[in-house]
Amino acid sequence: MPSSVSPRRLRLLRALPAVFVAVSLAVTQLVGAEPAHAASGVQRVHDRDRVSTAVAVATQAWGHAPHVLLATASDYPDAIAGAALAARRQGPVLLTPPDHVPVPVWEALRSLGTTDVTILGGGKAVTPAVEQHLRAAGYAVQRASGPTRYHTAAVVAGQVNAGGDVPLVAVAVGSRADGRDAWPDALSAASLAGLNSPAPTLLAADDHLPDATRDALQQLAPDRVMVLGGPGAVSDAVVQQIAGMDIPVERAAGSDRFATSVRVAQAALDGGGGAGTLDGQQVVFASGENFPDALGAGALAARRSAPLVLVPGGQLADGVDAFLRSDGTDFEGGVLVGGPVAVSGFVHQELEAALAGAPRPTPPPPPPPAPEPSCAPNSSPDCRYTYHHPISTWESLARCESGGNWAINTGNGYYGGLQFALSSWRAVGGTGYPHQQSKWEQIYRGELLQSRQGWGAWPSCSRKIGLR
Repeated sequence: MPSSVSPRRLRLLRALPAVFVAVSLAVTQLVGAEPAHAASGVQRVHDRDRVSTAVAVATQAWGHAPHVLLATASDYPDAIAGAALAARRQGPVLLTPPDHVPVPVWEALRSLGTTDVTILGGGKAVTPAVEQHLRAAGYAVQRASGPTRYHTAAVVAGQVNAGGDVPLVAVAVGSRADGRDAWPDALSAASLAGLNSPAPTLLAADDHLPDATRDALQQLAPDRVMVLGGPGAVSDAVVQQIAGMDIPVERAAGSDRFATSVRVAQAALDGGGGAGTLDGQQVVFASGENFPDALGAGALAARRSAPLVLVPGGQLADGVDAFLRSDGTDFEGGVLVGGPVAVSGFVHQELEAALAGAPRPTPPPPPPPAPEPSCAPNSSPDCRYTYHHPISTWESLARCESGGNWAINTGNGYYGGLQFALSSWRAVGGTGYPHQQSKWEQIYRGELLQSRQGWGAWPSCSRKIGLR
């Protein structure tokens, strides 16, 4: 199947009978979702890649979506900023490569009855060619973008609360000076997108407030700001800059990305002040170890007025388990976005048990250790050296020379199991002292010496054990 569709082909696709769309959707649902388990109602939604997973989320959660947001599949900031706008527009976030619209996205637009598409990000994130193809196919297209991710987030935030009061704004890190991942805490902003008044997300650098973000805060004039993540993500200097604008500011942070997502989720469930609260019946889960699946999950969380909770891939974090079992939560079920490669089947079982109030399942045994490397015959155990003469020959020679003590220093100018003179040792490339090196290193240097001088380099013992 080709990776993109021409405008002409798309017009034909849009004209196809509804039965085609129904069949296409049925196939997507068969591939992209596992049946909800009766005990907890935790449904897994996924497909073969990040683009198709976002499509699976959209087609299963939105029967009809006149307005769709489209963001690049290759980075996180634009889609994260778009979660609150998706809540306001009541549509999903779909993902695309920068330079073309994949077939699954075209089919999703058709099946959802979409008429309007908002592209998130500038021309490098989603190229003008994509915009032109969408327009040629008959969609009304607008772009929310700026010269940087900070400007784009500011533009999107302005559309979330255009002309209205802004009870709450989330501020998350958009980049780190040291190049480390900046997305984990920012993903948690999706929990605030499902409030009665969706909280827009602005981005900060880890050590300062960019001008675009400062200007947006002045324009939005929120009642309060919630900074997501600890000082290692968003520094205290940023918090002080916001407070210096006479805006009440609080920090929602935990010991790691998973604890932070729980902290933000709990804050949203407790109530966002004038922004309202979450419904609290559902919870959405996504991997906290990679961002792609969580991008579409953010809009899903907003649609269901549910918190987005990040989970590890291999075993559920204790803080997440405790949150799901706490008296303050009463979730009826949830959705796990992402396949078993991103979040294991065992974590899925743990989520089900936590929501059902059942005991935590026993972790599966660790996989067996990888087999030791298979060395060539007559080699050292680390495969570093392969010898011409049997190792047993060298061991016999060492028993004669030193009693088999490879670490001996006799004090008479001879060292190690083979009783090297220091001059002989260094002549064959040895470093340091022979007795300080491994048995295998000494045998290797012995091989080099024997190739030059023969067994006569050990005149007495070589005769004694029959080597000459």
